[in-house]
Amino acid sequence: MSELLFIPAAAVIAVVGILVWRTFRAPVRRAVEDGYQQALELWISGERDEAVRVLTSVVKANPEAVDPFLTLGNLLRRRGDASRAAVLHRGLTLRADLPRGKKITVGLALAEDLVALQRWDDAREVLDSVMKDASDRAAYWKVRFAQWQGQGNLPEAARTLKAAPRFVAERDRPWFVKAYVAFQLDRARAHAARGEAADARARLKDVEKIPEAAIRAALVRAVLAAVTDDAHEAVTVASEELLDSPEELAIFLPLLQDVLLRTGQYARTIPILERACQSETAPPRLWISLALLYEKLDQRPKALRLLEAKAGRPNFTPDAAEPYLRVLMREAKGTDAARVWSLLARPARPGSWTCAVCGRREEQVRWFCDDCRAFDSFTRDRRGRREN
Repeated sequence: MSELLFIPAAAVIAVVGILVWRTFRAPVRRAVEDGYQQALELWISGERDEAVRVLTSVVKANPEAVDPFLTLGNLLRRRGDASRAAVLHRGLTLRADLPRGKKITVGLALAEDLVALQRWDDAREVLDSVMKDASDRAAYWKVRFAQWQGQGNLPEAARTLKAAPRFVAERDRPWFVKAYVAFQLDRARAHAARGEAADARARLKDVEKIPEAAIRAALVRAVLAAVTDDAHEAVTVASEELLDSPEELAIFLPLLQDVLLRTGQYARTIPILERACQSETAPPRLWISLALLYEKLDQRPKALRLLEAKAGRPNFTPDAAEPYLRVLMREAKGTDAARVWSLLARPARPGSWTCAVCGRREEQVRWFCDDCRAFDSFTRDRRGRREN
C-alpha cells in the first residue's frame, strides 16, 4: 500500500519540478530568441558592431546556444576578426550533443575562418573531416576552392569547381559552371598575356564545350595572337568572332592596333571598327578610336560625320571624346577655347579595371579576383585616373 502511495507522490514532485523549471526557463529562452532575432536584423541593416554586441550578450546569457555562437563567429570573420571566429567555431566542434547537420555547418564555418587566416593546411584538414557528409553542400565546394586557390594549387582549385555540379543541388549548379568558366579563362588570359601559348590553349580547351565561354575564349585567342605578333590571326578573330561583341572588341583594340602597327598593317583596323561601330551597343571608345584613325588618314569629314551620328547619346561625354578633342585643340592654339582647355585637368584615362567587391585594381581585364576570390567582379573604370 505504501508503494502505491509513493509512486503518485514521486510523479507529483516530478511534474511540479518540471513546471518550476519551465517557469524560470521559458523567459530565458524567449530572451535568447528575441536577442538572436534582433542581432540578425541589425546585421541585415548593416549595423554590424551593434549586432556583435547583442550576440555577445546572448551567448553569455545562454552558453548552451548553438546558432548564436555560430552566427557570432561568422559575423566576426566578416568584420575581419577571423581569429576570434575560429575560437568560437572550434569550441562548437567539441560539443558532443550537436546533431549531424549542425556539425557539418560548424565545420564549414571553421574552415572559412582558417582560410581567412591563411592557415591552408588546417583548413584542408577540417574540410577532409567533413567531406563525406558535406559534399552535397555548395558551401563545402566554395571553401574547398578557396583553400586550394589560397595554397596556389590552381589546377586543384579548377578541378574543385568542375566537380561541384555533380554533387550539389540543381539550383547551385549554374553558379559553379559560371565560376569554372571565369576561373579557367582568367588563367588562359594570364598565359596569353605572357605569350605562353601552350598553357593558354590548354586552359581554353578546358572550357571549349561550354557555350558561355565562347566570346571570352575568342578574346583570349585574339590576345595571344597579338602578343605573339600573329597579325593575320588577330585580325581574323577580331573581324569574325568579336564584331558582334563590341565590349570585348574594345578591350582587344589597343593590342590589335599595336600588332598591326608593328607589322605595317595599321589601316586594317578601319574596316573592323567601321563594322563594329554600327552596333547599337558599341562603346564610345570604339567611335573615338575610329575617328582618330580617320584623322590620321586626313579624312576628318568622315570622323566628324561618325561623331555627329552619335550625338545625343548619354554615354557620349567630354571624357569619352577627350582623345579626339585633344587633336582638335592642338589646331585651335591661341583661341579662348584652347586656353581654357589648357587649364583643365586631363580627362580620365580609360583602361583600368576595378573589383566591385574588394576594390582591387588591374590594368587589364580580369574575370577572377585573386584577393577576394570573386568571379566576374571586375568592371571597367570609366573615369580612370586623372592626370594633372
